[in-house]
Amino acid sequence: MDNESHGFYSLFLSSSVSTIGDGIRTLVIPLVILYVTGSTFLFGLIYSAEFLVWIVSTGVSGYFIDRTNRVKGLFFSDFIMFLLMFSVSLSYFFAYTYFMLFIVVAVIGTSIGETFYNPANFSLLPDIVHKDLDKRNALLSMGINASMIGGYVIAGLGFSSISWGILLLMDATSFLLSAIIIYIGLRKYSSFEKIEKIRFWKETKETFAFLKSQKMIFYTIIFGFAFNFLTSGMAIIIPTIAVENTSIGSVSLSIFYICELVGMLLGGSIIIGKRNGKLLTYLLVGSVGEGLVMSIMGLSLLAEGIIIVVMAIILLINGIFSELLNIPLRVWYQKLVPRDKRAKVINIKDLVLTIPMVIAFPLVGFLLAHYNEWLTIFIFGFSAMIISVIEFILLKSISLRSDIELQSDA
Repeated sequence: MDNESHGFYSLFLSSSVSTIGDGIRTLVIPLVILYVTGSTFLFGLIYSAEFLVWIVSTGVSGYFIDRTNRVKGLFFSDFIMFLLMFSVSLSYFFAYTYFMLFIVVAVIGTSIGETFYNPANFSLLPDIVHKDLDKRNALLSMGINASMIGGYVIAGLGFSSISWGILLLMDATSFLLSAIIIYIGLRKYSSFEKIEKIRFWKETKETFAFLKSQKMIFYTIIFGFAFNFLTSGMAIIIPTIAVENTSIGSVSLSIFYICELVGMLLGGSIIIGKRNGKLLTYLLVGSVGEGLVMSIMGLSLLAEGIIIVVMAIILLINGIFSELLNIPLRVWYQKLVPRDKRAKVINIKDLVLTIPMVIAFPLVGFLLAHYNEWLTIFIFGFSAMIISVIEFILLKSISLRSDIELQSDA
């Protein structure tokens, strides 16, 4: 195995292993909070605190990632998250009185850790892989999605039959194994990493000047803001349909999420299987497809008796379109953004694209409660389709004028 493949598969294995723990934690911790406290208000408060910490951490982590050793950043992020989740597991067995306090600290701590791990992973990949970047991103995404399914299954089957402490220990172990894989498989890349002095104000001005000059990147962020506002409501719509329109809400929701992840696996396999595919075409198909899926999602409400099957098929298709949209965007950012700005730019994008979610969630919830559900879903989905077509036309014209290479690697 050559050095490039060895580095990529180390990153692939590390991400996949830690994501199994992410799947376990994503399902277990919310249920633990609700079972232990019985308070939806406290549940919301804890995750609001996590979200606020995530915003602050995302605002500064990119500066450190771009100017410090990214391999060490990956290793220490995983190792610190291992220590956090290991302490939560121990508190369940030996200090249950403080169990909820440990949970809160771990929720906030892992949120901070991920704001360092994820951009470092994103930024490091194009410096390890020098060809087939789109295929490698697709493969990486497939591994993460498959591992997330595994984590959901473990947590879903084990929540009532296995000690919560054991499940949380599994999560901690996934971080430890990931850190070990990074140390063994990527440490040789660590010697090539430059460590430079961080100049916050200067780098901020340079980064925004770069975004202003790179219209392809700039417009994907602007249109991403509008697209996320219109489609992020699915995070409210899907659970609402599961709970209000099926008799087995929690089981239905699990089926919906798993089907969407399976669709993402299929979407990744499509990109891997296509040679010389145009990334801009993938983006158009993916974004219009997501809008179309959202538009027809309301029709599932008319399928009484088979609504679970209909929604499962719809979300599987949505998962395919989601990957056809997200993988090309990831590749563009890795290709067009220089190494010393890569983490900062991806963090700016994530922050900007998160803002509309804060607005859309309560708005969609209000509209679903007070107006026709099908019409609400259709309007948001159809509007997303229109936005996607406009974005494609604009980006296509920019690519023709600037002669930017939008074809996937051969």
